[in-house]
Amino acid sequence: MPLYLDALEAPSLRVVGVTDSAQKTGLSLAKRFGCEVYRNLDNLLDMQTVDFAFVFGRHIDMPTLAGKLIERGIPFAIEKPCGIRAIDVDRLGASAEAKNLYVAVPMIFRMSDTLDIVGHTKTRPDFASFRFMTGPPSRYEAAGTPWMLRFDLAGGGPLINLGVHFIDLFSVLARDEIVSVSAVSSSEINGLSIEDVISVRMVTKQNRIGTLECGYIFPSDNKIQREFTFSISSQDSYYASGDDQILVRSKSADGQIETRRIPARLETDVYYPLFVRRVLDEVRAGSVPVAGLRDASRALRIVEAAYLSASRHGMPIQLNALP
Repeated sequence: MPLYLDALEAPSLRVVGVTDSAQKTGLSLAKRFGCEVYRNLDNLLDMQTVDFAFVFGRHIDMPTLAGKLIERGIPFAIEKPCGIRAIDVDRLGASAEAKNLYVAVPMIFRMSDTLDIVGHTKTRPDFASFRFMTGPPSRYEAAGTPWMLRFDLAGGGPLINLGVHFIDLFSVLARDEIVSVSAVSSSEINGLSIEDVISVRMVTKQNRIGTLECGYIFPSDNKIQREFTFSISSQDSYYASGDDQILVRSKSADGQIETRRIPARLETDVYYPLFVRRVLDEVRAGSVPVAGLRDASRALRIVEAAYLSASRHGMPIQLNALP
């Protein structure tokens, strides 16, 4: 949520209210934006005229919050994963579509330099590998969000919280249905109900392979918060992440291998203010969102399959066999 705040201070916007069921940050936010703080969403919506909402909250509560806004016909953006079960997010998507209601989800790699550089070619990747490691679970305790460390409230750990971004990016690049998922995970480091680290393999209908490793194991501080690396291979090029750049290896017209280094913003936090501005422009223009609830439910279905596979010691899960 803090990544959104600067963009919400734009002169053309007025924040009319914030909710804070945990009674922790609401007063400071209300003071910053010069608005009222409400205990719950119903109180806010009863007291204020709302043109657009930004929804954050415990993963288990997200479907209820989204459902209230859909019922009142208020367009909104909701943080991923939008719930802890794909079936719940599917129902939200169906309800929003029935009302032709704008709902956006910040799958931020759809707005990224990474997609601009890697996705420009018509050649889809045969293989993609992503690695995203962030700080330890203690950072959620320090931030006052201990629910993030409970499987029953968060639906999982780094995969459902962070991995959905890379599942979505792989789906967009592959332009092919993911049909099989396998995973192994460990909760031995911190002994929590969520995973500390997980490794996932996704296979598409046309046998394109995507791998993802994510975890809460990086020794982060204010200088370096995370490790983010990737490599992507297609028939015409090989892409690898670097320091503020993407290395591209490809064949030139005369058949020689050439190397390019293209500057890229790989710090993912920079895209959230862009997301705020983009969704508000989209809803004003009456256009479709950069990503929506159907995209979130697709990613969440992969997450559920990965957790099921991990519980079965890495046994591949065929998605068409799931209920």
